[in-house]
Amino acid sequence: MNEKVSVILPIYNVEPYLERCIRSVVNQTYNNLEIILVDDGSPDKCPQICEKWKNKDSRIVVIHKKNEGLGMARNSGLDVATGEYVCFFDSDDYIKEDAIEKCISIAQENRADIVIYGFSDVDAQGNVIKTMIPHTKKDLYVGAEVQADFLPDLIAPDIVRGIKSDLWMSAWCSFYSMDLIKRSQWKFVSERKVISEDIYSLLDLYSNVNRVCVLKQSLYFYCANESSLTHVFKEDRFEKIKIFYDECVKIANKHGYNSKTINRLTYPYISNTLAALKLIITSSNLKEEKKVAVYSILKDKHLRNVILNTDYHKDIIQRRIFMNMIVFKMYSLCYYLLCWRNKNEN
Repeated sequence: MNEKVSVILPIYNVEPYLERCIRSVVNQTYNNLEIILVDDGSPDKCPQICEKWKNKDSRIVVIHKKNEGLGMARNSGLDVATGEYVCFFDSDDYIKEDAIEKCISIAQENRADIVIYGFSDVDAQGNVIKTMIPHTKKDLYVGAEVQADFLPDLIAPDIVRGIKSDLWMSAWCSFYSMDLIKRSQWKFVSERKVISEDIYSLLDLYSNVNRVCVLKQSLYFYCANESSLTHVFKEDRFEKIKIFYDECVKIANKHGYNSKTINRLTYPYISNTLAALKLIITSSNLKEEKKVAVYSILKDKHLRNVILNTDYHKDIIQRRIFMNMIVFKMYSLCYYLLCWRNKNEN
């Protein structure tokens, strides 16, 4: 077990957290690493921090590039990666010291294209507030069952049957065979083209996945840092959410995924919509401007049609109430409920 693992860290405006992330990778119990630091035109001192670490550790490669966003930064790392395996970590997070050793061990033992693992949410004070451990029926999915059974649960919970596998469809909680990526000729889509780019990009990749291994441990620390939070609402946000949903449905149909997979795409669509509504409510806009923006989303025909074609009656109560209010056109009540929830959360 001495294959090289390429670790790709896209870096932008994460100066307070970058050292923590790099240390967690450099100090891994598995040593044969190629650590690719992709400075995506960061305006702070991240470029200098990257160069400092490059001079300290011969395994580190630094790429300085113009800012193009997370997806393109990951692709720049892939372009130069030479490992037999690859992983993508966000540079304001960090990993357990034996994370890569555990991943490569189970990947080789099971000849896995992808190993997926759990993670812990960490608050701004460094406290672990929640841990998500996958609890799937099987530890190894092979062949047709990857797309038929595993992929739908990766996208979203099975709300119809009330089953939640606690999987997470994000690039940073998976460990990939480079052979899979090369034979698929796969790259990330830019989040400037399709938001929630991890879901869209992985939906594409899974058409070529033959073996997935589930490691039922938390190996990653996802941090709620100031740099990862935003309170700015952009007027085109909901339009991009609709594009995300439509593009995901297109690519699912292109690859011949089953109806279960396509139906599960409603879950991130509604989640993204609720997040957009929350951003409006918490924004500094005037009250009337907030109302107009919220009502515009609630009355949207695309949203209504998706909900009408979704069996949401066993979803969690908050989401169920939200979707019922749209179905029955209770827009004012929905607006005030959103305001009330925001007030009580703060």
